[in-house]
Amino acid sequence: MTHAEVQVLLRELKLIFDVVRLVDVSMTTQYLLSETGEFIAQPYACYVVWNRDRRCENCISAKALCRKCTMTKFEFIDSDVYFVTAKYVEVEGVSYVLEMVTKVTDQTLFGAYGHSEFIQAIQAYNQKLYVDGLTGAYNRHYYEEQLSGLPKLCAVAMVDVDHFKELNDRYGHLAGDFVLQEIVKRTQALVAGLGAVVRFGGDEFLLTFQDISEETLPERLEAIRRAVSEIRMDEYPELRTTVSIGAVYCGGYAAARLEEADQALYRSKSQKNKVTVEVLRTETR
Repeated sequence: MTHAEVQVLLRELKLIFDVVRLVDVSMTTQYLLSETGEFIAQPYACYVVWNRDRRCENCISAKALCRKCTMTKFEFIDSDVYFVTAKYVEVEGVSYVLEMVTKVTDQTLFGAYGHSEFIQAIQAYNQKLYVDGLTGAYNRHYYEEQLSGLPKLCAVAMVDVDHFKELNDRYGHLAGDFVLQEIVKRTQALVAGLGAVVRFGGDEFLLTFQDISEETLPERLEAIRRAVSEIRMDEYPELRTTVSIGAVYCGGYAAARLEEADQALYRSKSQKNKVTVEVLRTETR
């Protein structure tokens, strides 16, 4: 589509839907159409409209972008229910997602359950689908559906818990679970607003960054390493936890960066550097 064509389309869709917007999913940026027909980037992330402070768990716009298709879901603002359609579009060679939102007012949709139960059921579904039940990190399913195909990821990091099997064998699985939960809690606090934390395997985590500078990345990863080293358990005061981190800084798609990040992690563990960051100057998909 050309800019002129999408301008006409947006005006027509606004006659049908309550909200119509173009979204850059990778940067969580939304665009509105000005009176002069220009795209204006909004000063807040696209998920703010749903009263959230981070990317939606079930981001159908990310799925629509990855699959180049149309997706639908229900969303909520307090007790109000909205039906959202996300459609992949290309505007003069640039990939966007067109979001169309309409408020649901048909009471028959909710059946005998009512608004509250309906909202809780959808939220529980999203939570179960994309969030790791033990740690609260995103799960691998979330990565595969919503992160792996995002462009404009500037960094990817792999985090591995050192000697986790020995920790489990010595202190038990409850201690191991506690350590994993603490790692995620501390890592999420340091990644908040910059990217996502994914439990990629049993004791391995994937970090993706949409917005972080080349200089800030190693500093933030080192902060994560230090925060993990400060984990303590009252029952086992001698317990110490460390992680090794391998990261790649480069634009591109997450899937194209995983192998390099995994290799950096291997070098980090073998050289006992604990944090290894490599910069790739060539952007590839």
